[in-house]
Amino acid sequence: MQVNMRKEARRAERETYSLLWKDRHGLSQSIQVESIEISSSGIALYSPFGLPTGCVVYIEAAQTALTGYCSVRYCVPLDNGFRLGLEFHTETRGTLLPAVEHEMDYYEYLQISPKAEFATIQRVYRFMAGRLHPDNPETGDPDRFLLLNRAYHVLSDPQLRAEYDASYQANDVKPNPIFEASEFVNGIEGETNRRLGILSLLYTRRRTNPEHPGVSMFEIEKHMGFPREYLDFTTWYLKAKQYITMGDNAELTLTAIGVDFVESNSTQIPILHKLLSSGPKTTTGPEPPRDRSRQAQGQPLALEAGGSTDATASSTPHTNPASLETPAKPVA
Repeated sequence: MQVNMRKEARRAERETYSLLWKDRHGLSQSIQVESIEISSSGIALYSPFGLPTGCVVYIEAAQTALTGYCSVRYCVPLDNGFRLGLEFHTETRGTLLPAVEHEMDYYEYLQISPKAEFATIQRVYRFMAGRLHPDNPETGDPDRFLLLNRAYHVLSDPQLRAEYDASYQANDVKPNPIFEASEFVNGIEGETNRRLGILSLLYTRRRTNPEHPGVSMFEIEKHMGFPREYLDFTTWYLKAKQYITMGDNAELTLTAIGVDFVESNSTQIPILHKLLSSGPKTTTGPEPPRDRSRQAQGQPLALEAGGSTDATASSTPHTNPASLETPAKPVA
């Protein structure tokens, strides 16, 4: 069976680009846009104007070497503008690949811990190489196979890995301090609150990045500061309740039932409100002007208008374990 593994490593980016294209009347048009995230095969942008799917545009970076033609793969509303997803044409990818490789997270690409031993790295490499090798007619991918070999070359060499780790640790995602509280560790209360932690992470990702709503377990471990075995029961329960689902690429995504639960309980469960308000800070495009931002009114972006802010967030975290046992009704 063909496995739809994650196609490429993505990274957040804040750069200015120019887009040029011809409208349906054949007239040349251009706009300035800001990037949200980028990968070796495409880029997500925040644009004041929408573009039709399939439209071919020419992209030009203000400060990097990226330049060339792209195709619009999606266009969805975001704040008072649009989130555009562009797929690079082959020639365009060639102008960007070295920069993406330089900043990619090799550990996330291999889905292993930064503390993984060489035997683990070698085992994962062999598994992925078998799937990505160009000779594999079903899942072969020359570009991803090249990146895999580069990652293995660095992580399998003690000296190169030490140099990479020094840079990696300086830029690594640090766990949200809220997960260090005893409310997330001890007994049934800790288990219930860890469920809320995962739901809040997945809700923020799905709401701010609808085209790529999945979050890997590796990323969840980094944000929460818990080892994977500490979250196995948590994710099993959330999947059994149909709040979350896991795709063939091993990424977790929030379901519609999960969205309903989070939104219906965001002001009812103090610790859930606190989780939604405290992070992580997911990329959502350039900060909109204050007159059209709920953030300027003191309301957290992850909550719908009308949610409580200071009073609920500052109260002592406490969660009723039964609150996760029955799917909440959607908010009208």
